[in-house]
Amino acid sequence: MIFRMFSWWALAGVYLTAVCANCDAGDVAARGAGALELETKQVIVFKDGYCLVVKEGTATTDANGFAHTFEVPDAAVLGSFWAIPENGSIKSMVAGWETKKTTQTKEVNCTDTASIVEANLGRECSFTINSKIMQGTILKMMTNDVEGPTDEQIFAASSSSSSIFLSTNPATHFLLRTKLGDVMVALNRISNLTIEDMVSTHAKKTTSIDRKKKLSLDFGKKNEAVKISLMYFRPDVRWIPTYRVELTDKDFKSKSGSAARKTANISLQGEILNEAEDFENVPFHVVVGVPNFRFKNTPSPMVLEANMRQALVRAAPQIMGQQMRNSNSFSNAMYTQRSGEFQSQRAAGSSGRVTPDMPAELSGQASQDLFVYRLDAMTLKKGERAAVPILTAAVGYRDIYTWDMKIKHSESYAQTSADAPSPLVLSENKVWRQVELINDTDLPWTTGAAMFVDGFQPLAQELMTYTSPGGICRVPVTVAVDLRGKADDREVTRKLSAIKWRGRPYAEIKGKIKAELANNKDTKVPFEVSIRFGGKATKASGDGKITLSAFQSGDWENGADRINNSSHVIWKGEIEPGECFKPDVDYEFLMRH
Repeated sequence: MIFRMFSWWALAGVYLTAVCANCDAGDVAARGAGALELETKQVIVFKDGYCLVVKEGTATTDANGFAHTFEVPDAAVLGSFWAIPENGSIKSMVAGWETKKTTQTKEVNCTDTASIVEANLGRECSFTINSKIMQGTILKMMTNDVEGPTDEQIFAASSSSSSIFLSTNPATHFLLRTKLGDVMVALNRISNLTIEDMVSTHAKKTTSIDRKKKLSLDFGKKNEAVKISLMYFRPDVRWIPTYRVELTDKDFKSKSGSAARKTANISLQGEILNEAEDFENVPFHVVVGVPNFRFKNTPSPMVLEANMRQALVRAAPQIMGQQMRNSNSFSNAMYTQRSGEFQSQRAAGSSGRVTPDMPAELSGQASQDLFVYRLDAMTLKKGERAAVPILTAAVGYRDIYTWDMKIKHSESYAQTSADAPSPLVLSENKVWRQVELINDTDLPWTTGAAMFVDGFQPLAQELMTYTSPGGICRVPVTVAVDLRGKADDREVTRKLSAIKWRGRPYAEIKGKIKAELANNKDTKVPFEVSIRFGGKATKASGDGKITLSAFQSGDWENGADRINNSSHVIWKGEIEPGECFKPDVDYEFLMRH
């Protein structure tokens, strides 16, 4: 089910209301006074590695009006940990530790001399020490039981629920009763120990210290059935959207029929990573967009943790962007919501929308702010990964060939002789085949990795950016081999001391950029040619659209003054087979001398 949410908290609130309404008042299991068992009802997963967990539980309060559970999460964001009762109120909620000491004895094999001697107390034996044979009766082991464990040992055991085991100190000596008297013998000195009908097993006593987190809720009413919903926002679960886009030569049948488009078959799946906790038969909802959580790196004191564990960062550092923080390449930033390279409010030539072919467990509903893809229940253990289909749809697409030139001028002073080099630098010329996909579905396309294929033949892998219903997403596929571009940038005139600015003289440089785009294909192709450069564009050929903006340092090779503009000129059209498109633009800029 697809929601557009007002906020994640509002979504959770709606869900909790439904959960409490469906609770059966008589369905309180007899688990002992105050025992509260929680069942996970919903997990809402965001792309930044956080999720909202909603649980439901019932109990009968004890004689003091308390209910308790040992299912305390190991991570939760400050301010997000809430227990919500169906009726009445909770007077207090206390998180703490419960320590239980258990001593047990079991029969085990003797694996050393000390255990053999101890198992045969009161029996006759003989052994050798330094080649001297000794005989007598085993009288006593020289050892003491361990006192404890101490509070320090318990605290040092772990900062989370765990068990530690303590046993008696091992003996190093024993008493042997001989005809001449009692002798204390060092166990590590004896050899050839002989005992008639030797006992080879002994009872071993161990002490187990079990330390668990415990959450106690004071309802103020004893021996009463209560129902609560527990919710918290925690790290270590995320989802990654991935697309498969199959480009076909089939005509796309839009309702208007006004645009010539081909058909693209789009499939979206969500790859879910879980490093948080075990989820058994739980509905997962994956969200388009990331909520604003100011304190998401601050743990709630209710989870009794000194620091957030961030298990997913350790388990998958590359996916979480830990190894690409300083890179401009494909990193964790791709999973945040950002606009597509080209969008429109309504796709050209489409008056209606196509209903996507979605799995049966999905349906659509809209609210505000964030979109949620609602998936069916699934089991996902801690450390497991899952890929879940979200939607498939046939949409219209068209190819468009783009040539984006960035020309860097230089403000380094040059002499005014006829053969002086022009302070101009051209970028590499590449014409890209891009695909414009029209989102005619009722669902948004979230930012994610996209594999473009022709059948099973891979064409490219790129990034599809967020595209709302009715928008257009443009994705580069490959460099075109049948379209060639070349450009020439020449200085036309130079006028020294044309103006003074801030007390310094500036020369006025006028130039002309001429480009040529040749179509060597056997079909007509749509194109876009754009040129960005430092300086002021004064005239563009044909229907070239000039956009002037403020100074940008990236337009210049060796720096420049802010007196200059930044110019962007774009032409759109179609080129017939074997023909050339030849745009040009006049410009001027000022250079200090």
